[in-house]
Amino acid sequence: MKKKIEVGIIGAGRIGFHLERDNKRVKPASHFGMWLKNKKTDIKYISDKSEKSFFYAKKMVPHIEYFKDYKKLLAKNPQIISIATWKDTHFRITKDAILKGIKVIVLEKPIANNIIQAKEIVELSKKKNVKLIINHRRRFDTEIIRLKKDLENGIIGKILQVSSNYVYGILTTGTHLIDTLRMLLSNITGDIVKVSGTISLKKNFKPKDDINIDGVCIFKDGTKATIQNLDMKSYDNFDIHIYGTKGKILITDIGRKIIKYDVIKSPEHSGFTELSLSGKKISRGFARKQFEVLGENALNCLINKKAEPLCGARDSFIDMLVIDKLIKSSKKNGKLLSI
Repeated sequence: MKKKIEVGIIGAGRIGFHLERDNKRVKPASHFGMWLKNKKTDIKYISDKSEKSFFYAKKMVPHIEYFKDYKKLLAKNPQIISIATWKDTHFRITKDAILKGIKVIVLEKPIANNIIQAKEIVELSKKKNVKLIINHRRRFDTEIIRLKKDLENGIIGKILQVSSNYVYGILTTGTHLIDTLRMLLSNITGDIVKVSGTISLKKNFKPKDDINIDGVCIFKDGTKATIQNLDMKSYDNFDIHIYGTKGKILITDIGRKIIKYDVIKSPEHSGFTELSLSGKKISRGFARKQFEVLGENALNCLINKKAEPLCGARDSFIDMLVIDKLIKSSKKNGKLLSI
């Protein structure tokens, strides 16, 4: 029997482990579930400050070893590790893992807590030939991947403008929005080259160490994408409206549903056109198994030297750079800043 690939998980909290116990979520729903379900991998080690998750994990993987200190897990040299800790620890743990010689690292977003740290991780991972995969989840969503190709093939013609919403802090959750916009548009419009940001005047819910920013991202060809912060305590939201010369795409239901609106003759004004009120759903309207795609991408990066992360260190660094400039712009009364 072929030996399974040894995996270690650092951080067994919500995204690292406990979402697997949420009955409503599509499984796998966590890093633990991702590696548990994959027949090619064996979860050998788990590290967390609390042993609570370990007791649950041991029921599913009896031979799993627990370490309170993540450095002891790294000393075991697993072939792949997942880092699913809080964002202010990402830099330190990821740097230690790279220096220890771990060749494939799956890291929760963001790549680091600031742009200086992010740059160091990018440079170090490149120097040590480490495949660092950042879990910007839409990069691993089969329907969003398909939409990217459809947009590039002109499904709504030339892109005119984009408006979008996020919740719960520009660094914590807004990074997903920035990354998704870049994923979908950069091959068509060029990457983001300028931004303008303002601090949201609403007292919307956010982490204590984060900030809510409203802003505009300008792509190389002049396309503008607005980003607006909403209150997570009212409801979750991840809506993206993409307007083109031949119609509109709406990504809604937290990314689960993609709807296309066609251009039609106006029923009210002769000689005018408008967007149809009823759109056509062009995606499966339910959650996809993004963690499965993420896991397979990580395995491919380990086995195939030519394989690349679907969301690597460089893309995550650019996301951080955009956010850094949005924050700096907000402190300069919305001054337009170049990336």
